[in-house]
Amino acid sequence: MAVTTLQRRDFMRAVVAQAHDDGSAVSPWRGGSLYQYFDDEADLLVELHREWLRVLVGRLHHGEIVARRTVAEIRDLYDAACADHPTLRRLLDSHLANPALCEPVCREHAMLARIAGLAPEGTSTEDAAELGRVLVSLRIPVQRGAGTAPVSRRASA
Repeated sequence: MAVTTLQRRDFMRAVVAQAHDDGSAVSPWRGGSLYQYFDDEADLLVELHREWLRVLVGRLHHGEIVARRTVAEIRDLYDAACADHPTLRRLLDSHLANPALCEPVCREHAMLARIAGLAPEGTSTEDAAELGRVLVSLRIPVQRGAGTAPVSRRASA
């Protein structure tokens, strides 16, 4: 019997649910039926990353944020996706050293850098990915109250 994409996604989502329930991010699929649905752990990690990309791309297209291309908006969107999917993000982060995730994560970061306008046309994928890594790893300071006079705390005499 052939395994369908739906069965693979169901198993992958069950892994995320298990990781959420027991707080494990290392290998919540061990002892399960991984090999019934995936070739190996690397195959599952790539599918987990595809799920993450579905989340990101869905948010990028929501509200036409792709057209705005501001660094702050892309960073806020990324942070919101992380906050809304902490278990999935934790699973991926705990396996970033796995070679199976190297290329997909590189493409993800390059995509974010290009959408944020950090990597113009012609920028290599590697250079764009480096810019994207910086985008998702650094916090961008927000200038609040620009153009307003500071409030004095001195008491009037």
